[in-house]
Amino acid sequence: MIIKGKTILAIAPHLDDIELGVGGTIHKLKSDNEIHYLGLSMPPLVERDSFMKEFWESAKHLGFSKERMTLKDYDPRDLFKDRMEILQLLYDTNMALKPDVVFVPNSQDIHQSHQVVHQEARRAFKFSTILGYELPWNSMAFNMDLFIELDQVNVNAKQASINSFESQKSRLFFSNDIITDLAKLRGKQIGKEYAECFEVTRIII
Repeated sequence: MIIKGKTILAIAPHLDDIELGVGGTIHKLKSDNEIHYLGLSMPPLVERDSFMKEFWESAKHLGFSKERMTLKDYDPRDLFKDRMEILQLLYDTNMALKPDVVFVPNSQDIHQSHQVVHQEARRAFKFSTILGYELPWNSMAFNMDLFIELDQVNVNAKQASINSFESQKSRLFFSNDIITDLAKLRGKQIGKEYAECFEVTRIII
């Protein structure tokens, strides 16, 4: 499966989910594809100005273009109450971009807001390839359907992106080396050095 010359949409329920779940793959694909970022809310309990400064610094490491980033301000703890508006947003985004590949939280992610985004994305992007990214701290199970090999440069970029969120260092998945360790684990599972893993909801080639 070669992902080249495609329009890719990465959807973040919260403005750090993409960086954590699919950052290495985004960095790998950025040179050969048109990548768009749709963020629906800030993480809860953050100071807005300082967090957004960190967010934009993080985005630089992964190579995101501000012109292709759309940021919204829904309630991070309750995207469910805005799900019809979010569905309309996803539908409008689909009509505007016609993305070939869409990254969303996986179907077994137990975070309530992540579930909403996954479900509405299935409705809005049913004619696109849909890949569910992994946030292990939110999953009791995960379908490891697709592995994308990463190299050291991709992993370093992802780790630098995560490290940009200085205010989040007290959260478990921003501390230690959990991001790099997970990339190593997924790599070992396919006989490579590093990888990210995804659930396949739909593949259209």
